[in-house]
Amino acid sequence: MKRLTMFSFAFFCFLLLFCLSPPVQAAQQNDPFEQLFGYRAFLAGPGDFPFYFERHWTRILQTEQDTPCLQRSASCLPLSDATHWVYLANSAPAMDELRLLRTINAFFNKFPYASDKVTYGVVGYWPTLAEFFSRRSGDCKAYTLSKYFALRALGVHDAQLRIVLGYKVKGREYHSLLMVNTTKGIYILDNTTRPIDLILPHATPPFQFIPLFMFNAKERWTFKQNLAALLSK
Repeated sequence: MKRLTMFSFAFFCFLLLFCLSPPVQAAQQNDPFEQLFGYRAFLAGPGDFPFYFERHWTRILQTEQDTPCLQRSASCLPLSDATHWVYLANSAPAMDELRLLRTINAFFNKFPYASDKVTYGVVGYWPTLAEFFSRRSGDCKAYTLSKYFALRALGVHDAQLRIVLGYKVKGREYHSLLMVNTTKGIYILDNTTRPIDLILPHATPPFQFIPLFMFNAKERWTFKQNLAALLSK
């Protein structure tokens, strides 16, 4: 993701509300995502989750509810991708958890990276799956959102999934990841991994990552302490 573009405006708006927000509650007890990358997650209270993110995420959720992209017919995909997806969807029930994650990571990571500015002419755009497939490229948000909905379409429960927005220390850039809880622990699906099917165990991340916000269809979380520390630098 292009440095300091995706979150900058929303972060500084959030900072204005930071001191006014009531204390946040800890994540639900026994939530496997309560501790990520050594940091504690909290359920987002009023003003903790930026309106900018919420607006775009709600729009994409509604779009996927009204006109789901990744059905077995795969009507929103170009023909070559649709054929691949239908084969993948039919094969998924026979896959174990980790093979399914590797397959989904490879399915999307084969597309080339492109910034929002290049792809859409604006900074910080949140694409629907149909938009991602029509352009066959995107930034880290596009990969993360697409993998989330792909796994949902293949039967992975929402409670097992978290989209995490944060800061990648090496390169000093904002970045997004998909985290998936499995019977073998939490795994990271990232668009930068090579080979393209590589999934990363959360217990041994290959890079330093500071989580800032986390969400799925039902809930929103914040790592407010990290945001305050990052913006104070």
